[in-house]
Amino acid sequence: MSFKLTLPHVAFHREIGEFRDVQASPEGTLLDEAIWQREKDKWLPSSADGDFIASLMKPIYEPARFAGWIASPRVGIDNKPGDFEYVKLAA
Repeated sequence: MSFKLTLPHVAFHREIGEFRDVQASPEGTLLDEAIWQREKDKWLPSSADGDFIASLMKPIYEPARFAGWIASPRVGIDNKPGDFEYVKLAA
């Protein structure tokens, strides 16, 4: 693989605790406010990122169908089929 997954430094982007007043990069380098403001958008999700994720999460209401972010179960509750009507709503 051409990349390596790593955890950020414990001081990165903390809003509580002992690091709440420290601005640090994901590697743990201490930064002044100007550098933090300039660089933070490279490291943290934007509101556009959150909007994109929300756009992917569309509900599905039809029996035996599942939303795109949910894996369908191998078997239903009590070995019932996937299209079993677990809840009957009175109209």
